Amino acid sequence: MPIRASLTLALTRFWPPRWWQAAIAAAAVVALGAGGWMVLNGLGAPAATVSPSQTQSAGASSSGSPSATPSPSEPPPVAVCPLNGIPLGSNGPLSPVALAVQIDNHPAARPGRNLSRADMVIEATVEGDTTRFTAIFLCQPTLGLTGPVRSARYYTLDVWRDLHVLPYFFGGATKAMTLFHDAHMPYVNGIKGGWPWFSRFGSHPAPHDLYADIEATRGAFGTSAQLDGLAGRVGNLCQQFDFVRNVQVPTGRSISSVQIQTNGYWRFAWSWDLISGLWRRSDAGVPISDEATGRPVTARCVVVQKVVETIDYSSLDPGGSPRRVHQLVGSGTGTLYVNGHAIDLVWSRPTGQDGTRWTYAATGKRVVLPIGVYWWEIIPTYAVVTEH
Repeated sequence: MPIRASLTLALTRFWPPRWWQAAIAAAAVVALGAGGWMVLNGLGAPAATVSPSQTQSAGASSSGSPSATPSPSEPPPVAVCPLNGIPLGSNGPLSPVALAVQIDNHPAARPGRNLSRADMVIEATVEGDTTRFTAIFLCQPTLGLTGPVRSARYYTLDVWRDLHVLPYFFGGATKAMTLFHDAHMPYVNGIKGGWPWFSRFGSHPAPHDLYADIEATRGAFGTSAQLDGLAGRVGNLCQQFDFVRNVQVPTGRSISSVQIQTNGYWRFAWSWDLISGLWRRSDAGVPISDEATGRPVTARCVVVQKVVETIDYSSLDPGGSPRRVHQLVGSGTGTLYVNGHAIDLVWSRPTGQDGTRWTYAATGKRVVLPIGVYWWEIIPTYAVVTEH
């Protein structure tokens, strides 16, 4: 269990004072012994939320009771991004809430822009078992426009309930929008609301040419009553994992790459790069780079979640394909890809109001990740996963 204690971070110079209670505080970390970094509250359980009063420092036991006073020689606490444990700049998180931006992954939409600037990325199947991204932005600045931005899907509701992020998309099926409304889910929908941050851009054919200005959106917090009202309904950010530098994970299968195939023609892969210590992304055998940064799309860890998927024939996309429904409440299996290894996992989410809890299949202990951006892959149980 992570070490817990209270620590007030001086973020008011970045956010106006009236935003202090509503803003998501950065988690604090400290150097332990030879140098492991520990991060606050990275849990998928319901109680694992991040609020301004929840932080972490040395000198507290796992039960939250105080222990010995830290040595004066220990370095001061360092604020980190609660979504991945990466140390923050002097300004802290760039948004009072994390923005969960729905990004296109159609071949005609590639390469995307600012995927490499997201703090974490979710990938899930949509019509025909092709996939779409939900890139979550809280701590890193973006470069230029982000996208292409596409419409929401049923699982967008689960993403909000699980992580407490602000969904950010362009349209959605009538049935999905009704579900969002009935659940009182806050969201930014570029089709409605008069939001000024969406525009057509670049050479991709429609509908793969719609982008958003994430930095302009961030700048509107504190000045837009409508946006501030949505942010106030998001809830406290809920992390799925703890992040520890040089964490010791259980021994798994040694692999160099993993390919995921969701139907007869849709496949993507992650290849281990020993030099960088990162997994590199490819789609249909082609390495993917970020158009905004020119950098390869990479992940420190990849977490694969296998879920039961059903087909909703009562709701069709404009091309006539039925929608996919992911059963994200319940339990199942998964795999963690880290440090060139594959480790079997178990996931559990008792109700729709809970966060997803991840444990190692071999030990039953809660999963802890090394510091860095991770991708969460939500795939149907019948998808073919091939490790090499």
